[in-house]
Amino acid sequence: MIAKREGQLERFEPPKPRRCLAAAMKTCNRDVRLADALAGAVALHLRDWSAASPPSSDYIFRCLRTALVETGMEDVAQHLVLHRRRRANQRRRLSVFDINKSHYALAPWRKAAVAATLEGRHGLTHAVARILAGEIERRVLALEYSVVSKSLIRELVRNELLAWGLADAMADLAPGAQGVAFVADRPTPKEC
Repeated sequence: MIAKREGQLERFEPPKPRRCLAAAMKTCNRDVRLADALAGAVALHLRDWSAASPPSSDYIFRCLRTALVETGMEDVAQHLVLHRRRRANQRRRLSVFDINKSHYALAPWRKAAVAATLEGRHGLTHAVARILAGEIERRVLALEYSVVSKSLIRELVRNELLAWGLADAMADLAPGAQGVAFVADRPTPKEC
């Protein structure tokens, strides 16, 4: 298990750091095949974790960065640092607007809320929900908006489910259904 920034515990998924490393290596014109070995080394290190509390996602990031520096790929390590900083800034600046609420309050963007909705409402496994939430977040952040509507997020969820061939998970999105709930914490029956 690892401790995420938002406080929740999540099972460590080795493909995630591998994808992260591969994307950075590709950007820096490095051999992407090395991502498997480096992610594997970090996974082995974590397998021997003996501390009482689980490692944090920040710790895992530092492990990846160190592995890159120690293997002579400082450029890839620097790219990861800059990408992470930019993504964190984008997340902080992004708010979600619900046109159906009378007070029009803005909620902070939370990828974890999208993942929770995909799990709870659409029955996806945690790992698949996190991957899809990451894809949805990537699309939202690429828009470079400071505010997005819940209805836009609902549509992106629908499109992502279709793109991944998960039409069965959309059974509750029949015509007339209200669609996906995006909530600041957890979906509730009222919001769903």
